[in-house]
Amino acid sequence: MSVEFGEAIDESPDETTTRCQNCGSYVTSAFARVFGNNQDHVYACLECSTMRALRTGSGVVHE
Repeated sequence: MSVEFGEAIDESPDETTTRCQNCGSYVTSAFARVFGNNQDHVYACLECSTMRALRTGSGVVHE
């Protein structure tokens, strides 16, 4: 935790950070909303897959 301009800022990761379920890489909530399933779970990301595969649904499929 750090203090900037009199406000405490919590820099620790929280439970809401979205991660790829395949490789564990961080993905933004917007990425999860677009390429994930209806619960915003992502099973492939740009670290472990290609954009072509993500566009065809590899981020939604849980194998």
